[in-house]
Amino acid sequence: MGLLRKKFAVLDLTHGGIPIAKKLAALGNEVSGVDVYGTVDPALLGELEEKYGIRCSKAPLPISKFDFLVTPVHLDPAYPMLAKARAEGKNIVSHHEIVGEILKKDPWLSGTKIIEVTGVKAKTSTASLLADMLSRRFKVVLHTSRGLEVWDDGYSSLIHRGLSITPGSILTAVEKSLEAGIRPEFFIFEVSIGGTGNADFGVLTTLSPDYGIANNTALASDAKLQLILNAKPGSTLLLNTGAEKALEAAKGIRVEFFTFKDPFYADSSVKVYEDPDFLLETEFVSLKSSPVPEPATLPQSSPIQASAIQTSAVQTSAVQASSTPLEQSNTPEGSGYALHFFNRGTEIFSASLRPGYNSSVYMTAFVAASAAALELGVEIKDVVSVLEEFRGLSGRMQEKELNGVALIDNSNSGMDILSAEKALEYALLKKNDERKRSIVLVLGEEASQVCEGLPPAPVQEFLDKFGAKCRHIILVGERMQAVTAKNASYAGSLPEGLLKALELAGTEDIILSSVKCFR
Repeated sequence: MGLLRKKFAVLDLTHGGIPIAKKLAALGNEVSGVDVYGTVDPALLGELEEKYGIRCSKAPLPISKFDFLVTPVHLDPAYPMLAKARAEGKNIVSHHEIVGEILKKDPWLSGTKIIEVTGVKAKTSTASLLADMLSRRFKVVLHTSRGLEVWDDGYSSLIHRGLSITPGSILTAVEKSLEAGIRPEFFIFEVSIGGTGNADFGVLTTLSPDYGIANNTALASDAKLQLILNAKPGSTLLLNTGAEKALEAAKGIRVEFFTFKDPFYADSSVKVYEDPDFLLETEFVSLKSSPVPEPATLPQSSPIQASAIQTSAVQTSAVQASSTPLEQSNTPEGSGYALHFFNRGTEIFSASLRPGYNSSVYMTAFVAASAAALELGVEIKDVVSVLEEFRGLSGRMQEKELNGVALIDNSNSGMDILSAEKALEYALLKKNDERKRSIVLVLGEEASQVCEGLPPAPVQEFLDKFGAKCRHIILVGERMQAVTAKNASYAGSLPEGLLKALELAGTEDIILSSVKCFR
């Protein structure tokens, strides 16, 4: 595909279209941007035209003068420009594909390996663990929904916060790294709904649970197959054996791929379609008789570890709508897991996990990150070290304290109703083991556009089935007003929901936070 002196229409400036339009214009193309959802500030649209020469419109434009339409995979195919382009046989490329073409022509990336991680679940935790593992040998820049970070020898520092994981944000992540003077040996990108076709190593975490996109005319699982179908020659893929579509697609292309079995879905109906190359088995152990060994050195500046050991009090009057109250880690003694990692039937290492978070929800990330790291040349001892030092990611089943009340924090951008069910199951076990009085559940969404949001219908089904197990339920988000339960009330945001939970809960209770949100 030529990227010089062409006429492009970039659809959807809300979800990553702006950096794509800017880059195409900088490469010498004539670019128009279409604000499909009408959500972009008119002042920003004016700046794009004045500063970058990008003509912007909130209304559909005639397609006759364009060589290419650039569209996100989730756009409704009935959108007028898209429907007309298909009818007339115009060239249509996805945001993912155009980003891949742009990256291929970026000389600054020469010599840098690119890793892309996509899937429904465990993207952030897989990418974050892999960055820590790779950093024990290489310099790594990591871009996830948590922010843009540079990793070196197990330590990380923040470069930039606030980027989404749309493919267009990859261009901004590379630009911000360049501005910071950082040239890594590896870039790791968490990518929503697919891959760009420019990865040297691609990881597909899960295709389950699947969901509809493009106004429910397509499945997210099909869009995620871009990681495989557009994979460049000589690249490598790591695929979940429960993803039948992905395995079939991979067999039809000339790319090396490896597989792993997903332990997270071991007790579900997700079928495994072939014997995995990598397998993780878990053993439940008593820490009193089999203590978790302390690592020789524990990095103190890593946000993965540090996020679990913050100590701050909540100042109720100071909580803002855009931030959650600061929490304190809770790391109880008792029992935990030992991991046994197998490569093609041979156990190659074991690792003992620290307490203080629900390690069961990280099993997908543990096996995927470990397999990828070993294939990319990380030593076994470094993989084991990262697993044994890990204390969970903020908002992903961490056990904390909120003003002296036990908090299970499961609020993040990847949260879905299955995750909420797993979290409640864990909270009920903790309630029984620690003889707590009751559970106050905070459930919902802060923004319906976060990875398709948390639809009200499955939330209603969840509460009909499990709501009675909680003393009170605080439903977060405007769409949750349609959900009903005898013991429910409503909040507009996660901070408001947590503050309401604190008013209801005491030190003998557990607050369970399962809200789909950006963190």
